[in-house]
Amino acid sequence: VWEQGRRIPLKTRLKIYEAQVVSILMYNCNSWAASKQLLHKLDVCHRNHLRKIINMTYPNIIKNEALYKRCDVVPLSERVRCARWRMLGHILRSDNNSPAQLALHFAVESQSVMRGRVGRHQSNLFKTILTDLSDRNIRLVNTDDLYVLRNFALDRRHWRELSKI
Repeated sequence: VWEQGRRIPLKTRLKIYEAQVVSILMYNCNSWAASKQLLHKLDVCHRNHLRKIINMTYPNIIKNEALYKRCDVVPLSERVRCARWRMLGHILRSDNNSPAQLALHFAVESQSVMRGRVGRHQSNLFKTILTDLSDRNIRLVNTDDLYVLRNFALDRRHWRELSKI
Protein backbone atom coordinates (compact mmCIF):
# COMPACT_ATOMS: atom_id res chain seq x y z
CA VAL A 1 0.00 0.00 0.00
CA TRP A 2 2.78 2.45 0.94
CA GLU A 3 4.76 1.58 -2.17
CA GLN A 4 1.84 2.43 -4.49
CA GLY A 5 2.53 6.08 -3.77
CA ARG A 6 0.37 8.44 -5.74
CA ARG A 7 -2.07 5.85 -7.08
CA ILE A 8 -3.81 5.52 -3.71
CA PRO A 9 -5.09 8.80 -2.25
CA LEU A 10 -3.40 10.06 0.92
CA LYS A 11 -6.66 9.96 2.87
CA THR A 12 -7.11 6.27 2.06
CA ARG A 13 -3.52 5.41 2.96
CA LEU A 14 -3.95 7.19 6.30
CA LYS A 15 -7.20 5.33 7.01
CA ILE A 16 -5.48 2.02 6.31
CA TYR A 17 -2.55 3.03 8.54
CA GLU A 18 -4.97 4.01 11.35
CA ALA A 19 -6.84 0.71 11.09
CA GLN A 20 -3.93 -1.68 10.57
CA VAL A 21 -1.05 -0.12 12.52
CA VAL A 22 -2.19 2.49 15.02
CA SER A 23 -5.06 0.40 16.38
CA ILE A 24 -2.64 -2.43 17.19
CA LEU A 25 0.06 -0.09 18.48
CA MET A 26 -2.33 1.73 20.81
CA TYR A 27 -4.16 -1.33 22.14
CA ASN A 28 -5.02 -0.85 25.83
CA CYS A 29 -3.01 2.39 25.97
CA ASN A 30 -5.34 3.77 28.63
CA SER A 31 -3.60 1.60 31.23
CA TRP A 32 -0.01 2.35 30.24
CA ALA A 33 2.30 3.95 32.77
CA ALA A 34 4.80 4.84 30.07
CA SER A 35 7.65 7.24 30.74
CA LYS A 36 8.12 10.46 28.78
CA GLN A 37 11.08 8.89 26.98
CA LEU A 38 9.01 5.92 25.86
CA LEU A 39 6.17 8.15 24.68
CA HIS A 40 8.71 10.26 22.78
CA LYS A 41 10.00 7.12 21.05
CA LEU A 42 6.41 6.21 20.18
CA ASP A 43 5.91 9.66 18.62
CA VAL A 44 9.16 9.36 16.66
CA CYS A 45 8.07 5.99 15.27
CA HIS A 46 4.66 7.43 14.38
CA ARG A 47 6.24 10.38 12.56
CA ASN A 48 8.54 8.04 10.64
CA HIS A 49 5.53 6.04 9.49
CA LEU A 50 3.67 9.18 8.46
CA ARG A 51 6.68 10.44 6.50
CA LYS A 52 6.87 7.12 4.69
CA ILE A 53 3.14 7.29 3.89
CA ILE A 54 3.43 10.76 2.35
CA ASN A 55 6.69 9.79 0.59
CA MET A 56 8.78 12.40 2.37
CA THR A 57 12.38 11.17 2.23
CA TYR A 58 15.66 12.71 3.41
CA PRO A 59 16.46 15.55 1.05
CA ASN A 60 12.94 16.86 1.58
CA ILE A 61 12.27 18.06 5.12
CA ILE A 62 8.96 18.69 6.83
CA LYS A 63 8.53 19.96 10.38
CA ASN A 64 6.68 17.75 12.84
CA GLU A 65 3.79 20.20 13.27
CA ALA A 66 3.40 20.51 9.50
CA LEU A 67 3.47 16.72 9.18
CA TYR A 68 0.70 16.29 11.75
CA LYS A 69 -1.35 19.03 10.10
CA ARG A 70 -0.89 17.60 6.62
CA CYS A 71 -1.95 14.14 7.76
CA ASP A 72 -4.64 15.56 10.07
CA VAL A 73 -3.48 13.52 13.10
CA VAL A 74 -2.23 14.22 16.61
CA PRO A 75 0.84 12.73 18.30
CA LEU A 76 0.25 9.30 19.76
CA SER A 77 1.47 10.48 23.17
CA GLU A 78 -1.43 12.93 23.19
CA ARG A 79 -3.85 10.13 22.34
CA VAL A 80 -2.44 8.00 25.17
CA ARG A 81 -2.93 10.89 27.61
CA CYS A 82 -6.54 11.43 26.48
CA ALA A 83 -7.32 7.70 26.66
CA ARG A 84 -5.94 7.55 30.19
CA TRP A 85 -8.10 10.55 31.17
CA ARG A 86 -11.23 8.94 29.70
CA MET A 87 -10.47 5.71 31.56
CA LEU A 88 -10.11 7.63 34.84
CA GLY A 89 -13.51 9.21 34.23
CA HIS A 90 -15.06 5.79 33.64
CA ILE A 91 -13.52 4.46 36.85
CA LEU A 92 -14.70 7.45 38.88
CA ARG A 93 -18.24 7.09 37.53
CA SER A 94 -18.37 3.33 38.11
CA ASP A 95 -20.04 1.57 41.02
CA ASN A 96 -18.36 2.04 44.42
CA ASN A 97 -17.83 -1.72 44.75
CA SER A 98 -16.24 -2.26 41.35
CA PRO A 99 -12.67 -3.63 41.48
CA ALA A 100 -11.23 -0.55 39.76
CA GLN A 101 -13.00 1.81 42.16
CA LEU A 102 -11.83 -0.23 45.18
CA ALA A 103 -8.24 -0.26 43.87
CA LEU A 104 -8.30 3.50 43.35
CA HIS A 105 -9.72 4.04 46.84
CA PHE A 106 -7.02 1.78 48.31
CA ALA A 107 -4.25 3.59 46.40
CA VAL A 108 -5.44 7.01 47.56
CA GLU A 109 -5.85 5.85 51.16
CA SER A 110 -2.53 4.06 51.34
CA GLN A 111 -0.37 6.72 49.70
CA SER A 112 -0.14 8.69 52.95
CA VAL A 113 -0.03 5.71 55.29
CA MET A 114 2.15 3.06 53.65
CA ARG A 115 5.84 3.46 53.03
CA GLY A 116 7.00 3.11 49.45
CA ARG A 117 9.43 0.53 48.24
CA VAL A 118 13.16 0.92 48.70
CA GLY A 119 15.26 1.52 45.61
CA ARG A 120 14.74 3.18 42.27
CA HIS A 121 11.42 4.92 41.81
CA GLN A 122 9.12 2.84 39.68
CA SER A 123 6.54 4.27 37.36
CA ASN A 124 3.03 2.94 37.85
CA LEU A 125 -0.43 3.86 36.64
CA PHE A 126 -1.48 5.57 39.88
CA LYS A 127 1.58 7.87 39.84
CA THR A 128 0.92 8.63 36.18
CA ILE A 129 -2.70 9.51 36.97
CA LEU A 130 -1.53 11.76 39.82
CA THR A 131 0.75 13.53 37.34
CA ASP A 132 -2.14 13.94 34.90
CA LEU A 133 -4.25 15.43 37.69
CA SER A 134 -1.51 17.81 38.82
CA ASP A 135 -1.13 19.02 35.21
CA ARG A 136 -4.76 20.13 35.50
CA ASN A 137 -4.23 21.66 38.97
CA ILE A 138 -6.31 18.96 40.66
CA ARG A 139 -4.97 17.36 43.79
CA LEU A 140 -5.67 13.86 45.04
CA VAL A 141 -4.20 13.53 48.53
CA ASN A 142 -6.93 11.87 50.57
CA THR A 143 -10.31 10.22 50.20
CA ASP A 144 -12.11 13.56 50.51
CA ASP A 145 -10.32 14.70 47.35
CA LEU A 146 -11.37 11.43 45.73
CA TYR A 147 -15.04 12.08 46.51
CA VAL A 148 -14.76 15.61 45.11
CA LEU A 149 -13.12 14.21 41.99
CA ARG A 150 -15.91 11.61 41.63
CA ASN A 151 -18.54 14.35 41.72
CA PHE A 152 -16.48 16.33 39.25
CA ALA A 153 -16.35 13.36 36.85
CA LEU A 154 -20.14 13.06 36.87
CA ASP A 155 -20.31 16.19 34.71
CA ARG A 156 -19.20 14.48 31.51
CA ARG A 157 -19.08 17.61 29.37
CA HIS A 158 -16.74 19.39 31.76
CA TRP A 159 -14.66 16.19 32.16
CA ARG A 160 -14.24 15.97 28.37
CA GLU A 161 -13.12 19.59 28.25
CA LEU A 162 -10.42 18.80 30.79
CA SER A 163 -9.07 16.04 28.56
CA LYS A 164 -8.06 18.70 26.02
CA ILE A 165 -5.78 20.49 28.47
